Amino acid sequence: MNFQRLLVNFCFGLLLVLCGCATTFAIRQGTSLRLPERVLVIYNTNAPASLEVADYYLSKRGIPNANKCAISPSDAASVDWNDFETKVRAPIRTCLKTVGQDQILYIVFAYQTPFRILNVPTITGRELRALDSFIAAIWNDQTLDVTEITSHSYFAEMQSQGNVYPPFVSLADYRNQPDAELLYSVWRLDAATADLAKGLVDKSLQVEANGLQGQGCFDRRFGVAATLEDWSYGAGDWDVFRAADFAKKAGIAVTEDEQGAEFGTAPAPLRCENVALYAGWYSYNHYNDAFSWATGAIGFHLDSGSALDPRGGANWSANALQRGITVTSGAVNEPYLEGLPHADGVFRNLFAGANVGDAFLRNTAFLQWMVINLGDPLYRPFPAGRPPFNVPSFAQNSFALDSPFVIGGKTITATISLAAPAPAGGLDVQLTNARPGAVTVPDTIRFAAGTTQATFPIASAITPNYQPSLITATINNETFANTLTVAPLLAAINFEPSTVAGDTVRTGTIFLNDFAPTSGAIISLTSDQPAVIAAPSTVIVAEGQARATFTVTIHPVAAKTTVLLIASHNGAREMASVMVTPTTRRTVPIRRPGPVGN
Repeated sequence: MNFQRLLVNFCFGLLLVLCGCATTFAIRQGTSLRLPERVLVIYNTNAPASLEVADYYLSKRGIPNANKCAISPSDAASVDWNDFETKVRAPIRTCLKTVGQDQILYIVFAYQTPFRILNVPTITGRELRALDSFIAAIWNDQTLDVTEITSHSYFAEMQSQGNVYPPFVSLADYRNQPDAELLYSVWRLDAATADLAKGLVDKSLQVEANGLQGQGCFDRRFGVAATLEDWSYGAGDWDVFRAADFAKKAGIAVTEDEQGAEFGTAPAPLRCENVALYAGWYSYNHYNDAFSWATGAIGFHLDSGSALDPRGGANWSANALQRGITVTSGAVNEPYLEGLPHADGVFRNLFAGANVGDAFLRNTAFLQWMVINLGDPLYRPFPAGRPPFNVPSFAQNSFALDSPFVIGGKTITATISLAAPAPAGGLDVQLTNARPGAVTVPDTIRFAAGTTQATFPIASAITPNYQPSLITATINNETFANTLTVAPLLAAINFEPSTVAGDTVRTGTIFLNDFAPTSGAIISLTSDQPAVIAAPSTVIVAEGQARATFTVTIHPVAAKTTVLLIASHNGAREMASVMVTPTTRRTVPIRRPGPVGN
């Protein structure tokens, strides 16, 4: 699994409105509807069992029959990009307009509906992506490339290590804002059989009536969390660590492992019984049969192929569904760690009383990407929430950064917040910094008596590569920390296709980690074999832009030749490897006149 290097924009923060187990919400038109009336159910006309599951869901949840929508794909698993518009997106758009596109919050695909889109066109070529993720942003006609994908506006940007979490806001309350993006939480009632798909509804209703019972199991990889930077793979461990901590605070018994081996593999715990909540990682496209799932169990596994096919195969999601899990989520293709659901945010929102439809969308950053959700979005495992997370005044010590990433040479602001006001006489906080060459912090900051917040600047140095810096605050022998990663302005150089024939002209792209400053960013560009690929000496990324294209001339070669294109800026270097092949020339036979007749 790669770690995607994106500068994520935080553009959403709203005040929490806790409403217990209420099921009615005002929508923009001023109408009040029950949540089941805000669900659109999609079924496949070419699969009778799909309609059967759809009707079962409508009946069990009291969803109006008018909220049922037919599609007719030629395959029950995949749809080609060229057919996606006519066979999936356009029919669903029509249904949304008929029912009321602002009215619907949740879109549920019934059993035997396609979950993959093949050959999605992007700047780097054709890709396989999750169909559900495109439907979540169904009114966006622009196909986003990975270099353009940032967090959607309902996503709750969090800082796990710093213990910084925006308050929960329901999707209904978010959508009630006048300028809210028209997004949907997309789910599927799907599994190996139609009966298993129906069972996802039955188990959700059973738990809502009787309560979710069982333990939490959390499987980390990299040892003691306090020693980890919240960066790269460490970010995954921090998410799981916080999820376990929140479960403990909510009064749930927890089995936690911090070793590289997964549950079911020595020396990690070999079994996790009666599991109500789970998050962990990592084996690609694999399920360790180490769990017994409680009725209503919610769990997901962080790996790049966790939901390659929810109906079967070796992947984690399909096997968990067959063995009794009620809600799961996973990736149909490489999602990058940032693109998977954040376990800490998901469980924290559930403990605040959220349904799974809201909790997963609010904590999954990317749309038009790789993730599918399996289960009933209306399922609320804790309808009244769990203390202390269902109390609006609940507060903990936290260490917030304006942004967890900074371009070298810039300064950001950090804020330390206390759960209780500083005592009479004030309070001193000691700061330490693991990378003094990358960032500079004060040695001490002071809280005035009675205050709960203090801010201070963090200056960064220009660095040739990514420099994560662990900054630790100590208060009365208690420590808490956050990680600031200093990044170079230059992010990447892309050249597609990576294999080209000689005797041609092609285009490449320079990407930045931020917008270019005033007067632009001058990127040096070299070819290690200029006789094969002749490149311009510089590429200028214009002010306010984050990318620029360049053109190279590729000369003929007699044999396959690998050439490196090297971009550099302020000591940072990024490379693209290009294979140049000999030009294939077609020989056209000369047409000779036949004999002249007499």
